[in-house]
Order: sequence, then structure tokens, then C-alpha cells
Amino acid sequence: MSVARDERFLVVTEFGRVMVLVRGDRSGLDNDFVEVHLPAEEDLADAPMETPLRAFAAKMVDLVQARGADHDISPGLLGMLVKEKAAEDLGRIERAARRLHQGDGAPG
Repeated sequence: MSVARDERFLVVTEFGRVMVLVRGDRSGLDNDFVEVHLPAEEDLADAPMETPLRAFAAKMVDLVQARGADHDISPGLLGMLVKEKAAEDLGRIERAARRLHQGDGAPG
């Protein structure tokens, strides 16, 4: 797998805004594909837009699909895994937002 650049997205959840880092050195199916943290002032200034979590769902599928998998998987199985992984990462983002905005600053 070639290394892509990291991508950052300012995502708005019901708990507040979080910065989602999509790691360029991971495949779309890796467990640590995304990292979530509270946005710093420079993150807010540099973010071109805010995306609601529900709207980010479609982007998450695209990101996982674009980064693919490190394994040779049939197209049907890969499609199913991509959708499951995107849903899992969205849940991870929402749980991290809840935790971060309730005062536990541990990264997600």
C-alpha cells in the first residue's frame, strides 16, 4: 500500500465539534484508521468547513473505500467490509466526541 497524506475534517456531533484525522499511513480497514481529538484554535482556523456527523457518513465510506485493504478480498466481501468499517468509525467518532466534551481528554 502506498502512503497517502493525512486528511483532517472538522465534524460536528450532538456533543460538540471534533477534529477527525484520517491517517494516510493506514489502510481503510485498519483499526487505527481515524483519530479523534478536540480541535485546537489553528484547526478551527484552517478547516474549510464543518460537516455534521450524519453527512460525514457518506464521506467515511468514500475514505475507507479509497484507502482500500491490505489483503486480497473478493469485491463483494470488500464492499460489505467497507460499509461495516465506516459505520464502526462513525460510532468511534461519536463516542470520542462524547468523552472529549465531558472532560475526559483521552484521544479517540
